[in-house]
Amino acid sequence: MGRWWKSFSDSCKYLGASLAILLIKRKLGRRPNDWTLWFTLGRLYGVGYQWPQSIDALKTARKLDPHNEIIVQHLNQTKEAAKQDSLTKR
Repeated sequence: MGRWWKSFSDSCKYLGASLAILLIKRKLGRRPNDWTLWFTLGRLYGVGYQWPQSIDALKTARKLDPHNEIIVQHLNQTKEAAKQDSLTKR
């Protein structure tokens, strides 16, 4: 498979994440204190390399469930990925 396939595959991945983000945001309107929704939102933003939004959503999840180590782990990984991404764009 060629380069076009990777581009097409990435486009589909981002489109799917964008649709999922819209659906999660709708649910958050009804359940704003659901840490699982915030966590999922943060992970989905990460798929699209939308680091500030991803980090903000994960921080909200952590505030709602401060003792959840999985949230802390993903928040740290996302911060590191954002840092690495910014270094490669220089």
